[in-house]
Amino acid sequence: MDSDLVGINEIAAMAEVTTQAVANWRVRSADFPQPLKELASGPVFRRSQIRAWLKRNNRKLGSLQTSSSYYPRLKSFRNDDDVLSDCIEEIVSKLEAEATTGDKPGMLLGKIQSGKTRGFVGVIAKAFDRGFDIAIVLTKGTKTLSAQTVRRLEADFKEFIDDDEFLVLDIMNLPGTLRRSELRRKVVIVAKKQARNLDRLIKFINDHEDLQDRKVLLVDDEADLASIRFVRKTGDPNINQGTIADQIDELRDMTQGIAFLQVTATPYSLYLQPEGYEDDGSNYVFKPKRPAFTKLLPIHPGYVGGDDYFGSFDMDDPRSKLIVEVTEQEQDALRRADKRRISSNNVLESDNVTGLRRAIITFVVAVGVRRWQQREAGDRAKKYAMVIHNDIQRAAHAWQDQVIDWIFGAIVKAAENDPDALRPLFDDAFNDLEASALADQGRMPPRDDTFDAFIDALQSDDVVVEKVNSDTDVMALLDANAELKLRTPYNIWVGGNILDRGITIPNLISFYYGRNPKMMQADTVLQHSRMYGNRDRRDLAVTRFYTSRAVYDRLYTINALEKSLRTAFEDGAHDAGVVFIQSDAARRIRPCAPNKILLSDVVAVSPNDMLLPSDFQTKGGTAMTKVQAELDRLIKSEWRNSYEFVSVDRKTALAIIDTIQQSMEFDSVEFEWDAMRGLIDYYSDVAQGGDGKILIWAETGRKLSRSGSGDKSGRSILGTALRKKVLGEPRSKPALILLQQEGGRDLGWTAHKFWWPLFAAPTDAEPCVFATKVAV
Repeated sequence: MDSDLVGINEIAAMAEVTTQAVANWRVRSADFPQPLKELASGPVFRRSQIRAWLKRNNRKLGSLQTSSSYYPRLKSFRNDDDVLSDCIEEIVSKLEAEATTGDKPGMLLGKIQSGKTRGFVGVIAKAFDRGFDIAIVLTKGTKTLSAQTVRRLEADFKEFIDDDEFLVLDIMNLPGTLRRSELRRKVVIVAKKQARNLDRLIKFINDHEDLQDRKVLLVDDEADLASIRFVRKTGDPNINQGTIADQIDELRDMTQGIAFLQVTATPYSLYLQPEGYEDDGSNYVFKPKRPAFTKLLPIHPGYVGGDDYFGSFDMDDPRSKLIVEVTEQEQDALRRADKRRISSNNVLESDNVTGLRRAIITFVVAVGVRRWQQREAGDRAKKYAMVIHNDIQRAAHAWQDQVIDWIFGAIVKAAENDPDALRPLFDDAFNDLEASALADQGRMPPRDDTFDAFIDALQSDDVVVEKVNSDTDVMALLDANAELKLRTPYNIWVGGNILDRGITIPNLISFYYGRNPKMMQADTVLQHSRMYGNRDRRDLAVTRFYTSRAVYDRLYTINALEKSLRTAFEDGAHDAGVVFIQSDAARRIRPCAPNKILLSDVVAVSPNDMLLPSDFQTKGGTAMTKVQAELDRLIKSEWRNSYEFVSVDRKTALAIIDTIQQSMEFDSVEFEWDAMRGLIDYYSDVAQGGDGKILIWAETGRKLSRSGSGDKSGRSILGTALRKKVLGEPRSKPALILLQQEGGRDLGWTAHKFWWPLFAAPTDAEPCVFATKVAV
């Protein structure tokens, strides 16, 4: 940053005047930049601000003309760190050095809400420094997202636009005929990935000869479908990839050539490049269809993402409180109008809105807690946001909005007329928040003071509920940073598709999420994850994510897939490929090309993860007695509590799994037993070095309660010592850990003992993705 600072002597040299002249400017010009600091040697200023002032006042730029360029100035006022600037430098160097096309693009791989826009905006500025003249940004989704991208570019490039160096245009909202002086500027054009948008873009360049034969950078933002040539859905009017590819070819013919950069948060897209896979039935390991290059976006220290929401945490970690389960019955009740289930008279008592009622009240209490903590620390108290996103159907929205109005109206009425009636609901919320705040080593305000603040917020109309749907002018709701504008300390946003993508929601600490489509695509689900991003870690202690077990399991699965592929890429293991498999009719595994899998129906396993059933109940009666007798025969007594792995043949392991399956039943989400069998099959018999054997660890005397059975990672179920043995020590064979639980009604199970299976891949294995269903 020191190179971005200048003193009086440097300003004089830049403008080729005396230091006295600079001193006079400071006194006589009201708009002369204020110094950043007053040092013993004199004041220091930001170079970009001085340069802008000199240009505005027609002063001679002298040496500054050559020493300052677009990205250094952008870096200066955005305060980009060196890690990000080095990443941007490397991307542009590769775009210059390597031929990039729609078939073989460059790729910037980030995470959801991790600053990808900041990254590619920096790439545009750096590319302009290197002789590029036009940047075309292709956005995905709604008009709102396209307009938001324009607003973000206008904000970041404000100095360049004000100095008539840049021109930022929305292709669907063009001004009249542009003058040649305007077209001599660097031009940034934003267009949706939609045929009509690109037709207008081609016509625009055809109509302005000054834009032809210029060097172009094409940025494909949110390239979750991997490439503009990859077709997912035939006839989709918004994302017609084949047509767009032809249009890009036409643009390429009109210019000196197009450097192509894809920006995505989905590492799976590395496996969906347009080249076909040869599926001869013998190759299980698929390597990424390599882009021209792939660069990982640096993730800043304040990033909160999937590892925080879907990791396994001990009870003394505040993140163990992040997820609050909501019944599917409740979320279904919010989809269809039925006053027998929910009415204005029972919203403070009905079981059909327990989760939503809890979410709203806990949010208001949480804001009060955080603002108290901030004032106690001498910080400015923040404003906060909650999102309710349960469905996308218009009829469901109307009913959902009605129910929320009833709940909110009942809460406010009680606050005004009978505050003590809300005390039990408040106490539940306060106790919940206190557990995670104290686990985070934070302080809680006095309970009665917090209750008074809670009632005051409701009585004073401080809690704002804003409905956001396709009829809403979302642009009117955005602030200068193109983020949803927080009007009061308490902001509740209720919405559908319009909240799916792109829109940044600052200080989001509560998310009620009910979307549960039959086909849940990974890229869509990840984009729904508005709770990810640059979040204050102290806010995380009072953050809550409300969803059903079924939705949580899908989110967990997709996060596991993304994490496995990203880890493989970051560690270099992607050079060895990733295994994609499925089962045939005979229950034997076979390869499955990545472009055939349905991302809502996969099971991903990597060397650091395990696969196990969770959230089940054990069967009872004579059927269970018979099952346990068979397991007593299959699981040899000499294997038990030997505290060593025992090597057994694959068929025996599969017979154990088949029998254990008969002992469990699931309320909502059935465990993928075929995936466990398929992974045993693959790692023991097909993978390199497989000899048909698998390691067994059998241990008895476990007493885990059913209430503690929800850990899908299995880490807490293993316990510290066994976890170190299974995951921390090198192991070249797959392992099946069998833990016999005592069972019993006092622990929440049926009366019988039962065996709990956990599968672990070899510690040196490549990640494996098992497809439970495939596209036809």
